[in-house]
Order: sequence, then structure tokens, then C-alpha cells
Amino acid sequence: MEAAYTTTGDRPAPVLGGRRSARRTHRRDIDGLRGLAIALVVVFHVFVGKVSAGVDVFLLIGGIFFFAPQIRNALNPAGLTVVQSVLRIVQRLYPALLTVVSLVMLLALVVYQVSRWAQAGGDAASSLLYVQNLHLAAAGAEYSAVNRDVSLFQHIWSMSVQLQIYLGSLLVIVVFAAVSRWRGRTGGRLLHRTLSVATVLSFAYAVWLGAHDQAMNYYSPFSRFWEIGLGGLFGLWMVGRGIPWVWRWLRWPAGVLGLLLIVATGLFLDGAAQFPGPWTLVPLVGAVLVIAAGTPVLEPDGDRVRAAAEGRTVGSVGVTRLLEGRFFQFLGRISYSLYLWHWPLLVLATYLFSASAGTRGQGDGLAGITATLGTGRGVAVGTGVVVLSLVAAWLTHRYVETPLRQKGKPERSWMLWDRRYWAALLRSRAKVVTVAVLVVATAAVLSSERLVQVHTAGPALVVGEDSPEYDDYPGPQAFLEDAPVPDGVDVRPAAVWNKETMLPETALDGCLVEVEGEDLVLTHDQGSSDVPCVYGDTDSDRTMYLAGGSHSEHFLPALDIIGKERGIRVVPMVKMGCVLGMRIERMRGGDYGECYTWQDKATGYILDNPPTDGVFMTTTRPTARTGAGPDQVPDGYVDVVRRFSEAGIHTWGVRDNPWRQNNGELGNSMLCVADGGDPGECGPSAAELLEDNPALEAYRGLDITHVDLTAAYCRDGVCPAVVGNVLVYRDGNHFTPAWSAMLAPELSRQMYHPDSVEDLRRTVAEAVRATDGAGDGATAPALAPKDVRRLPKPEPVPEPGWVGPGYVDQGWVAPGWAEPAYAPPY
Repeated sequence: MEAAYTTTGDRPAPVLGGRRSARRTHRRDIDGLRGLAIALVVVFHVFVGKVSAGVDVFLLIGGIFFFAPQIRNALNPAGLTVVQSVLRIVQRLYPALLTVVSLVMLLALVVYQVSRWAQAGGDAASSLLYVQNLHLAAAGAEYSAVNRDVSLFQHIWSMSVQLQIYLGSLLVIVVFAAVSRWRGRTGGRLLHRTLSVATVLSFAYAVWLGAHDQAMNYYSPFSRFWEIGLGGLFGLWMVGRGIPWVWRWLRWPAGVLGLLLIVATGLFLDGAAQFPGPWTLVPLVGAVLVIAAGTPVLEPDGDRVRAAAEGRTVGSVGVTRLLEGRFFQFLGRISYSLYLWHWPLLVLATYLFSASAGTRGQGDGLAGITATLGTGRGVAVGTGVVVLSLVAAWLTHRYVETPLRQKGKPERSWMLWDRRYWAALLRSRAKVVTVAVLVVATAAVLSSERLVQVHTAGPALVVGEDSPEYDDYPGPQAFLEDAPVPDGVDVRPAAVWNKETMLPETALDGCLVEVEGEDLVLTHDQGSSDVPCVYGDTDSDRTMYLAGGSHSEHFLPALDIIGKERGIRVVPMVKMGCVLGMRIERMRGGDYGECYTWQDKATGYILDNPPTDGVFMTTTRPTARTGAGPDQVPDGYVDVVRRFSEAGIHTWGVRDNPWRQNNGELGNSMLCVADGGDPGECGPSAAELLEDNPALEAYRGLDITHVDLTAAYCRDGVCPAVVGNVLVYRDGNHFTPAWSAMLAPELSRQMYHPDSVEDLRRTVAEAVRATDGAGDGATAPALAPKDVRRLPKPEPVPEPGWVGPGYVDQGWVAPGWAEPAYAPPY
């Protein structure tokens, strides 16, 4: 978020564009602009809950003070080596980051339930490795994201982007400078032109990617490069020069206009949906105007820059004078540490003081603490967060940043094989202790996620009526057969995220197609292994396809058991967030071309290699993208089943389960249970389902067997998160593998020995219909379509793929459905 820079000194600046720039002086107004930027970030995070312009201003300023010094250094044969340059950046940024991350992890162990520790550890590790941006972007499409709550370290994405850009740019600068020296050229002009071209290309890429995948666009270093590159170009062209005397009157209006553009960004623009696209120019142009307004004025003869004693330029006016004041100077000095501290303290405070924080699914992160806690309480808690952040930031700046900051310019050295360097390091006890502490703390944080998972996974649950634990864990039989459920038994699997206990084997084996993939995966490890992706009776000649997205896939444990019992080989044909038969957009909008290509390949493969025992797939889906009901049947689903029927392929059509709703958004049942919530309140509402399965009419006349397991997990209008002491959901809508496996007997019965359709209708209606708790006095819930947030249909509307009026597809749904992880925090 902040680049190490020093602008003081009396060395002559390089010749740029044929003119020698004026003597470089310390720009206190830019320090103040940092203070303004961090103030916007904190205020908008705590009290507004929207993207401010602060981070984009930071990126621009970082570019200003990165490219010019690094280019000068690389062109100087006596300059620092690339190893020293990297170490200088890391030494400036990493100690404070490690300090904050380590202390926040300790706070998380005290404040959070055990269920949240592993996620916090994974996010902390991504932050220390400076890949948090990639971690968050992948989480939106990653199978294991499981509708995560807002991350404690979500804000570190911008620092990860910045360091990735710095390191990549530094390598390019060093290589170009070396080539230029080898060819006997100065190389400065070539590097400047290269930076210009790279900035323009990055901007064009950001515009393109924003229309196709805004989630990735927001976090991509390639999309964000142009903001830093623009700062670099501005620094090379403007910073260090003076404003001509005749233009001095423009400083005051330029500063005011620039300030207005920066502040207005967070109020009138939707940065989460629009940045780093063209609208990002609004705050960046504002920052450029503010910096230009603070540029010293040349004397009438143009020979030197007018400067006053104590580093304050003569004639500082308007916004410049404001930024050079004590308040913004103080904020500018602690801006890096303040940025590190404010977000995790805000998240922890919201968790502590809000009863619903554990299951919020709001896509834009925390919607302002006043929206969560109410005005009075929110203002009080938010103010406390700001004050505590300021204190923690000052202490971190005073006792970590300042003492460990590199003093002066060291002698040129490659360090790694420099005996003098290592001898000097080992002679200093303070340096040895500091390095040892950094290494130990880093190792502890990086290993925390795995350590938590190992010690909190709990014993595995052996499923089946023959299991010695069946009496304690009847699971779905508690609803289907009124099996007794003992009290005082720990829920299994434990409500702690662990891939081994929460994901089906397809995910663990790499037998599903990821979001960016469009080819079929028929062998383990995304097709790179020779081990075939088959389950059930793997040696059988009989075949069944498990087809679709995650809501088909979470039935794999049950089908694996059925396949072994009936001698059927189960072949998964699944892709993240994709289904067969209909056009689906990405969750954050944009064309999901990989899905369409995969659909054609999967459908073609099934038709060219027809199964002996049919295709298993979901036949309904919710109305809204958040999973809100009622459930409906898209025309595209019917069309693909019709194609299978015409080809002589039978379909096993399972009704989709309800999704947990929380304040109009997708909730997380597992975290709700882990936080001590009532299992009935933590689960979805059966009101998200129609009393009559809509698939029964939609597929009439086709070769399909309807399966409806609603009665196994819903009763009297409630679908608890725990049934028969077994955890039903790994998030807010996907079954745990243990629960899915325990559905095998009922699933097999409905597939091969079904009741009459009327018996099935009656059983499901009783499960969905709310009662007074005594089994009589039934009161049906309102099942009309709700006023929910929906995504528009793509234009033109593809055919087939959409049902009639009233249905709006909710967009592609990644397995695990990780909306919060997609959400930019600012």
C-alpha cells in the first residue's frame, strides 16, 4: 500500500524531455495526500461500507515514487543491485505487516470460535506471501470457499497487488537497463517508452476484463498496473519540476477540483463494480491535480524553484496548505500502519457486537458498522474502532516501522555471497535477534491453518445402519422414520472447515472442471493423471453419469455407495458453477464462455458414449442468484432431458435443496452452528420451496425418474442445519459428504423402488408446510415470488435456456458459493 521513498537530497535530477528538472525537495503535501487517502479509507470502511478512492490514490502515489528512483538506480552502474532493491522494499513493508497479522491472529484465537480459526490462518498466510489478491479472486470461483465471511485480512489485497507489480517491474527495469548498457545506450528513453506502452495496455486490459470477469479484474495485478504506471509517468514528467510563473494562479482551483474528485468517488461511484476501469480516472485525475497544485512555482527567470525555510514552499495555497497541516501530516506518517490495523479491528468489532455477523453474506463486505449495529451503537463502536486503530498504528509506526527502516544508501552488494555483509549481520546481536523473530513468527503464521485443521477435525463419522454409532447419529432417519435422537452428542462432522471432511472426492481428486477450464476432466488431477475419474463399482461395465454443477456433485458420496451396491460405475461430468442445458453468466456478471464450451463437450460426450444406467442431475433451481425461492425449472433443463430421452438415455432428476437466506443474502449454516446458533434457525427455510415439486409437471412425458429428498432434511417448514446429530450443510446450501452418504438408502429407494407420485407429493408437502408444532393447524407459508435481488438476463436472450416470464437466472454459482470472498472491501 505504501512505497518506501525518499525525495530529499541535493543531487541533480535527471534530464527529462531535454530539460533538467529542478532540485528535488521533500513533498510534504504528498505526505498529507496520503493522510487524506487513509482517512477516506477508514471512514468509508467503518461508517459508509463502500469503496473509497483511497486505495487508488495510494497506488498512484506509489508509482510516482517507485519508477523514477528505480530507473535512475538501474541506469547507474554504481547503483544498488536488484537484490538490495528488493530487500529495501521488503524491509520497509514486511515487519509491520508481520506484526499486525501475528497480533490479529492472536486476537482471532480469543474472539472467534474455533470454526473460524482455519480460515483466518489461511488468509493470514496469503497476506504474508503477498498473494491475498489472487487468494480472494480464486475464492470466488474456488470450490472450497464455502461462502466465507468477510476476511480479517481482505484489505491486504492491494498491498499484494502493489508488491507483485513492483517486483515484476523491477526485473523488467533491470533487464532493460543491462541490455541498454551492453549496447552502449543510456536506456532512459527506452524505459520511459516501455512504461508508457505497458500502462496503456494495462488500461485496455482492465476495460476488457471488467466486461468479462469483474471479480478477477478488481484483484488482477495486470489490471491494476496502469494505476501505478500512470503515477510513474506523472512522477517522471511532473514531480521534481516547477510550475511556470504565469500558471501559478491555477494551483488553487486545481487543488480544490482534485479534492472534490477524490472525495466524490466514494459517494457517487460503485468502485467494486467499476474499478479499475475507466471510472478510476476520476480519483486519479483528482490526485494528479492535488499534487500538481502543490508543485513549487518557478521564479520568473525560470532558474530555480522558490522555496521557503523549513521545507515549506512559498505561496502554498488552498488544498496544499491544508495537506501540509499537522493533522494530515500525522495521518500520512502512520498511513501504512493505520491501513494494516483498521480493517481487522473493524471485522472483529462487528463480530463481537453483532449477533448476525457470523452468517452475513453481503457481497460488498461490511455495509458500514452503523448498518450492522444500528446508528447509536454503530457510531459508538465505529468511533472506538477508529481510535483504537490510530493508537495501534502510532505504536506500530513508532516501534516497528521506524527502527527497522533502512538508514541511508548502502554500499553496492549482491549480499547473498558477500562475506562482508554476512559478517556485519552476524556481529550485530540486534539484527540477529530481529531476523530470528521474523523467521519464527512467519513460520508460525504460515503453518497456522494446517495446525488448526489437524487439531480440530474431530473423529470421522462412520455412516450406515450397521455403524456402531448409528444410535447416536441417525441422520436423515430422524425425519424419515422418526428415529430417536439422543441429547448431549457432539455434532459430526465437526463444524470446522476442513477439505477432507467437507468436500466430496471429486474435489479432492481433481475430478471436476474449474471455472477457467472448458475441457472435460476424465482423470485425476485435472486430467494430468492416468487414474480415471470413476466411483462406485469402478470395474463394472455399467455406467451412470453424474452431471452438472456443485448441486449435482454433492450427491456423489450417496451415488458412490449405490454404485458399489448395484454394480454401477459412476462417472462425474461436473464443472464449477455450470449446468447442462442453459446459458449462465458469471456471478459478478459477464459472459461465462468456458461454461458454454464445456456444456457442448459434456453433452456431446454423454450422447456419443451413452450410459447404461442414465444421467443423474438436478432438475430445479432457485429463483434468485442468492438462492431465494421459490424453486423453478428453466426451459434449458427440460430441453437437455428431452435430448437424453430422444437418445434413449434415462434421467434421474433430483430436486434441488433450499438455500439458507440471511437478510436477503446467502447465509452460512455451518458457521451459524459453530457460533452456537440454534440448528433450526441456522438452516434454510422450507418456504424457499414450493409445496409441489415443479419438476413433476415440467418434465411430463420424458424418460425421467423424479427424486425428492426434501422430507429427509425438512420438517414443518424448517430445514435444520443439524438433523439426527449430523451436520447437513458445509456452507449454506451444499451437503456435507457425511450427510450425503447417509442419504444413500433413501436415494436408492426413490430411484429403484419409488412410492407413487401422489405419496411423494404428500410427503414433501407435509415437510414443506409450516405447522404449529403439534402436527395440526397447518398454515402454508407465502410462496409467491419474493422481492429479491436478481441478475438480468443476457441480451439477446439465448435459446434454449430460459423459462417463461417470472424466471430470472441467478448467474453462475461456484461450488461453495463464495460471494463474500468476491467482494472488494473498498
